[in-house]
Amino acid sequence: MSLLRSMVVGLRSLFRKEQVSQELDEELNGFLEMAAEEKVKQGMTRKDALRAVRLERGSLDVTKEEVRTAGWESFVETLWQDLRFGLRTLRKCPGFTAVAVLTLALGIGTNTAIFTVVNGILLKPLPYPQPDRLVMLWERELSDGSLGSVAPANFFDWHEQNHSFDKIAAIDPYPDFILNGSGEPQRLTGAAVSSDFFSLLGVHMALGRDFLSEEDRPGYNRVVVLSFSTWLHSFGGRQDIVGKQLTLNNAAYSVVGVLPRNFSLVSKASDFQSRNQFDLWTPLALASPPEPWQRAVHSLCVFARLKSGIPLQQAQADMNQVAANLQRAYPADDKEKGIAAVPLGEHVVANVRIALFTLLAAVGMVLLMACANIANLLLTRAVTRQKEIALRVALGATSGRLAQQLLTESMVLVIFGGSLGLSFACLAVPVVLRYLPADLPRASEITVDGRVLAFTTLLSLFTGILFGILPLLQSRQVNASDSLKEGGRTMVTGQSRVRSALIVGQVAIAMVLLTGAGLMTKSLWTLLRVSPGFHTEHILTARLSLPPQYTNGYKYGIGQHREISAFQSELLERVRNIPGVQSAAFTAYLPLSGVDNSRSFDIEGRPANPVGVYDVTKYRPVGAGYFETMGIRIERGRGFEARDIEDSPLVVAINESMARRYWGAQDPVGQRVRFDNAEWRTVVGVVGDVHYEGLGDKPGPELYVPYGQVPNVEARPTIVLRSSIEPANVISALRKAISEVGPNVPVDQMETMKQIVSSSVAQSRFRTATLLIFALLALFVASIGLYGVMSYMMSQRTREFGIRVAIGASSGALLRLVLGQAAKLVGIGICIGLVGAILLARSIASLLYGITPFDTATFASVSLVLAVVALLASYIPARRAARVDPMVALRYE
Repeated sequence: MSLLRSMVVGLRSLFRKEQVSQELDEELNGFLEMAAEEKVKQGMTRKDALRAVRLERGSLDVTKEEVRTAGWESFVETLWQDLRFGLRTLRKCPGFTAVAVLTLALGIGTNTAIFTVVNGILLKPLPYPQPDRLVMLWERELSDGSLGSVAPANFFDWHEQNHSFDKIAAIDPYPDFILNGSGEPQRLTGAAVSSDFFSLLGVHMALGRDFLSEEDRPGYNRVVVLSFSTWLHSFGGRQDIVGKQLTLNNAAYSVVGVLPRNFSLVSKASDFQSRNQFDLWTPLALASPPEPWQRAVHSLCVFARLKSGIPLQQAQADMNQVAANLQRAYPADDKEKGIAAVPLGEHVVANVRIALFTLLAAVGMVLLMACANIANLLLTRAVTRQKEIALRVALGATSGRLAQQLLTESMVLVIFGGSLGLSFACLAVPVVLRYLPADLPRASEITVDGRVLAFTTLLSLFTGILFGILPLLQSRQVNASDSLKEGGRTMVTGQSRVRSALIVGQVAIAMVLLTGAGLMTKSLWTLLRVSPGFHTEHILTARLSLPPQYTNGYKYGIGQHREISAFQSELLERVRNIPGVQSAAFTAYLPLSGVDNSRSFDIEGRPANPVGVYDVTKYRPVGAGYFETMGIRIERGRGFEARDIEDSPLVVAINESMARRYWGAQDPVGQRVRFDNAEWRTVVGVVGDVHYEGLGDKPGPELYVPYGQVPNVEARPTIVLRSSIEPANVISALRKAISEVGPNVPVDQMETMKQIVSSSVAQSRFRTATLLIFALLALFVASIGLYGVMSYMMSQRTREFGIRVAIGASSGALLRLVLGQAAKLVGIGICIGLVGAILLARSIASLLYGITPFDTATFASVSLVLAVVALLASYIPARRAARVDPMVALRYE
């Protein structure tokens, strides 16, 4: 029979059952008549012929049943009957149904919510065409393998010499623009990119066009592409924006395009020093050939697209050859530098992969525990249905038919629990997004999509089979004869062992999760106790963006930017007069802000380093009074004062780490250093170490320079002030002072140092809080499961306890007996869980700070807490068993 005909016949049998049954009766009766006619011809009477045919062919009802069950429609009809029966059965037990559905909804919902996050960040392909061909290229230090930004001149040579990439493009994430002519001056975060940057990513403009190659040259780059958000919010979504002139940094720029709404530059925030969301884009406009100084400044991030059919390994070998060429050609700058090609997708999520998969595994364990509890409920319910199952077996039900019925009932629970869980996840995901760390990559791509729906469906099916398999296996052990006896015991042999195994498993899982949460919590607590090296209370910060009138054309050299010094002095004078302000100062790079800079230096009197080898230190331009305002200790010498200006002797201050590394026991105060063969500067002070990059990062060498003596332009200074009152109470006065001194100076990112420190540990806090929630949930589920199992087992042993009391057992003895049995299960679960906890601790070792993965105190504390909570959950049923009335117990069945 063809497939189409089979479908038609099956559908007709489902929807026209009476007609099909009548036709089948007529067909079978007709067949009997024909067979009887043959026997009549052989000399039999009609009555004897019919009787003989029926004896030969068997029962017509059996034949009809065989015909009906031969088609696929029989399975559908049986399944529909099982669904209806399952719904009726669950409706009769509303308490059981509610508990089971809510437990499933919690387990499936939390798994779906966390999978949605993991899917958006780790599993989704990058939002670009052929994302597997996208890589990032980095300069790699041969000494330690660390990756760093790329010098413009090196990028130029990579572009010219490689043979493995269709396109190579660079982005400079540091330009800022001040938009004038539309009310208050507005600071816009900018990025300068190669002309083929967007085409490399496969991005097409929502309006206008991409940059042209001729616009990617110095002097021809006064064009701009707007982000969709900037176009919408700063320019009202004007459809005629393309071709309009904008005044940016007091210069005219022409708008040539608007990016699409869904464009997102996928990267780690640390790649661009927390600047991976840009308001506008301009051409990079590198000189061709590049200037010599552009080989010593490392400011670019480089993207590339592999040629079709070129594997990454071949591209890496190609770039190794390019690096070797540059090492020979430019030993002073590139002697110790290689090139690393890293797949873009892997690079972006490298720092969060372990944490997210750990959370997904944790929530999966919670679901397993939920399944174990539901399996226990179903086992209890199976006992009450034992006679029903025995009756079905006695009437001829096969094991396959029973399995279909029981699994269908499990699937009914799953359908309701999964649907409710998916609804819960859809509501939970927006809440989770609000609490995600700001520096989490690809957070904008976290949505409930088809992949999430497929995951929820498969998870629900797996869950239904998982918790439905135990009652199914138990049903196979039913003895129909024994179960149908009046007053027969209803305890299925082996259920106690199964229930005990489930409890042991739950305790083991709880042990694993609680240990992981304990380690993460202690790690976070240790991290938060780290002194950042400065005060955090009552300190307010505000970042400014200075327009071109202060930068003197970005000329290089000390004393070229007196306008900045004059602006800072006037503003500080006003700010210090604000009521409640105790002190104020300027800095270029705020601690823990993600913005940083480094410079090479020489020490007077020391032998010169080999060609291509440099001593490098972090570079911190700060103003007079900065150390005092921030509460940074001055260990030796002095800090910066108002007299440390352009025309004064050049001075610097260093931190303790730099003093130890380069001077050892010698006092560095009075020693001299210089940058790039420039003028010598005298070390006037040694200050305490400050955690600039992160509380968990060890401070390295840092060198502070007075703001007035910096050789370069620092056009984005941050003002910091200490107040005797709440910082929020001086914000309006600070804004007013800035607008009076510099009407065209935008101010943004007003934050307290306490907020900045809190943001710096956001990822650690998020993963710790999430894992802790799952661990506590696991502890609760395990406790409920243990309580339920112990209660059931005690009810089954009521008669036994009555006999024990009748022959003289005390309540205390019974209490110790029951608690001892519970302790045995809990002890076995903790021992098994310790093995899993050790494996988990090893896998999350890179996420821990200040503690070892096998912290003895944490393991011991978790074991003790879990044992106490589990025994408390067992105490109530144990106490009930100890108070049993022997007269009642002996009549109990």
